[in-house]
Amino acid sequence: MRIITTGSSSIDDILGGGIRTGVITNILSDSREARSSFCYSLCVNAARLYTDSSVIFGDTQGFFRPEKILSYIKEKQESDSILHQIRRMRILSTNVQMVLVNYALHLHPILVIIDNFSYLFLNEKKKSLSIQIRLRKHLHDLAINAIHNDIAIVITNSIYSKRENKESVEDIFEKKILSFNELLNKTISNLTHVGLELKTVKVDESRYSARLLKPLASTKSYFTVRPDGLHDC
Repeated sequence: MRIITTGSSSIDDILGGGIRTGVITNILSDSREARSSFCYSLCVNAARLYTDSSVIFGDTQGFFRPEKILSYIKEKQESDSILHQIRRMRILSTNVQMVLVNYALHLHPILVIIDNFSYLFLNEKKKSLSIQIRLRKHLHDLAINAIHNDIAIVITNSIYSKRENKESVEDIFEKKILSFNELLNKTISNLTHVGLELKTVKVDESRYSARLLKPLASTKSYFTVRPDGLHDC
């Protein structure tokens, strides 16, 4: 088992040193900035620490920005080698997503990221049961690959919420917040090994909190996102 630092010492402390190989880590966030910044920082650190391995960034929405990677590289002489190690793969369907790791194995990855893991499954015009079965198979295959090939697999998921009227007449104007994607989120959380929540604290300051959901821990850390990476508060 190998460890990849996140770029934030306080988040590393929560995770017991950083992101580990051989497991699936699920990053849940209500902010795309926090989610993507975390992933970019992780990519740079993985490439720097493990120069003989590649980093695979599976992009389900087309949001990957190589210029962000460059801004996170503090030693500019390392820019070319680090960028060469990081391979962005645009994922356009769940079929492609489900074979991503198998396809990437010949590149000897140390880290595989699938950004917004559930996005394509949620937008797929299939029955709920079919999606559940395929999702479970996908996560099972990822876990096997993580263990057998000593790869750190990181998946990210957006936290959404919707408002729904209460049933009682007197509370008709009150709302309650329900999980938008409760069924898929439960499936994903049950079949991943580590869960980390990144939550917005102050939007205008790009300030966020980090909390371990699986295994559950009460400790929180706080960090900000700046042009050159993650910084502890």
